[in-house]
Amino acid sequence: MRILLALLAVVLASATHAQLLDALALDSVRTFRSLEKALENPDLVYRLDLSGQKLKEVPEGVYLLKNLNALDLSNNKLKELPERLQELKHMQEFRASKNKLTDVSKGLCRLIHLKRLDLSRNALTALPKCVGVWHELVSLDLWDNDLAEFPEEMTNMKALRFMDLRAIQFEVPEMEHLQDLLPSTKIFFSQPCNCGM
Repeated sequence: MRILLALLAVVLASATHAQLLDALALDSVRTFRSLEKALENPDLVYRLDLSGQKLKEVPEGVYLLKNLNALDLSNNKLKELPERLQELKHMQEFRASKNKLTDVSKGLCRLIHLKRLDLSRNALTALPKCVGVWHELVSLDLWDNDLAEFPEEMTNMKALRFMDLRAIQFEVPEMEHLQDLLPSTKIFFSQPCNCGM
């Protein structure tokens, strides 16, 4: 009986151990669209979509989802992202497009397993140096922001293959500099402006 209880304890411990899913598994897991439903079995939630819910802040219950690999907070009313996001250590996909964000939080920078990040249609003016830790990031969508500053640390983003910067005004030298920072990345620009003319 004691051996059976020990075996059960091991199985339960491994079942609640947070994990990073591979791309195929992440694409095939259920997407929860209600935080209340997700919190019924928090250890079984890998993907959560809270888009379009008029949220002004990230709900506290999100931080109880220790296995969360993908979170969509798009089309809400968020003005900032809390540093507590760093608690979601297995986050691979994060979307917060169409909000009112003005900067990238340090908590978001600490999500070192990010592969896809969408912060399009916000009011971002600069990217912080800490984005250089996103060594696994493959896709970065910053379309339709007010970005004017890009740190040299972006050269550390070796896995980045796609970056969308359309609807942001750049002059040709700025576009060339960004392409030099990220030579292996396909960067999507709008037509260059003659801003200094």
